[in-house]
Amino acid sequence: MISEAGVVIIGSGAFGSSTAYHLAARGCEGVVLIDAHEIASQTSPRAAGLTKQIRPHPDLSRLAIRSVEKILHFTEETGRPLVFVQSGSVSIARGTQDDAVIRAELVAGRALGLETYAISYDEMSLAAPLIRARDVSFIAYTPSDLYVEDPRELVLGYAEAAAHRRAVLLPETPVTAIGIEEGRVAKVVTAEGEIRTPVVVDAAGAWSRLVAAQIGVRVPLVPVRHQLYITDTVPGLTRDHAICRVYDARVYLRPHRGGLLLGGYERDPAVYEMSAVPPGFQVSDLPLEITVLERLAQSVQHQVSIDERIAVREHRGGLPTMTPDGLPIIGAVPGVAGLYVASGCCVGGLSISPAVGEALAEMVHTGRPAPSLGAFSIGRFGHQYDADPVLRDACVQQYAERYLVAPSDSPSA
Repeated sequence: MISEAGVVIIGSGAFGSSTAYHLAARGCEGVVLIDAHEIASQTSPRAAGLTKQIRPHPDLSRLAIRSVEKILHFTEETGRPLVFVQSGSVSIARGTQDDAVIRAELVAGRALGLETYAISYDEMSLAAPLIRARDVSFIAYTPSDLYVEDPRELVLGYAEAAAHRRAVLLPETPVTAIGIEEGRVAKVVTAEGEIRTPVVVDAAGAWSRLVAAQIGVRVPLVPVRHQLYITDTVPGLTRDHAICRVYDARVYLRPHRGGLLLGGYERDPAVYEMSAVPPGFQVSDLPLEITVLERLAQSVQHQVSIDERIAVREHRGGLPTMTPDGLPIIGAVPGVAGLYVASGCCVGGLSISPAVGEALAEMVHTGRPAPSLGAFSIGRFGHQYDADPVLRDACVQQYAERYLVAPSDSPSA
């Protein structure tokens, strides 16, 4: 067990592993990536692996765009393998509200320099042959969107690349306390001993509120269960079939090794209080409900042309963290020098993690604010979410309305 570090990153999910890699790649000495579980083993490897470059806030879109650039060059940069498919994505509207959202996304995407445009039913059938035009009112296509076939490759790849650059990985090492001296971070305490450090990054995912609460910092987010399934082989489904999202149904799908990966956002999701879970709980213990996905699949049966008898090969779920405004929490914590938070992934963290780690590492390494992260400061929240029921309701609403929020210049809009 080491006794000193330059930076301790708590949590080896997508945000934590990417931050560790980018710090180590900048030559930062004494980077430690610590996790209560195995490295890259909790929610991030259970993600769908989809990128979506047009997001509700322009700064979030810029992170997503930069992340696609970094994924395209991931192996070249890190030396680690990563299988991805730049299939493009199709956004599908079936009504007035989602039609307006997708049209607004086109405007926002073009303003950011993205190639994105409306397509016809015939053009959609070329990009996404599984989709039928029934009840579809509007379709948009973003050809540069991509999916990562196995999300664990991205997360573990960053962690291993960090270790190759002399970062220390400490799996199965729960942090029991963070020591503060004279208003700044001084150490982390584990069952194996203390690590003196001037910098801590709380990237503990579903556990990030508990980590920050050890020193009286309230991080306004809640973990929400999110599920997807993968079917057996679908005849004729190729890996370059576009990612598809049916907005009003809150359903997404993409190919996965011959089968169809389908997931979505239920209107009343299960919310977890991590202080109440059993000792030793990890995301693999999360109770799943296939009926939730069956209802979501049923809601798009007129648009998705597959045999309903095809069996489900894999059913998985995770605990992404939602915030009250649907934007992540990334950056320094006011009032506690040396403490940073990287959490609140809002079910899109894996796909922005390359750029998040890059920007946060620059902030930690130089001590200067990162302009690209300004919209995601924890300081944007006042005390309106101090009551847990108010926080929970706001976060659940953001989850349930995932595809029905039009792009805005303001995170509070």
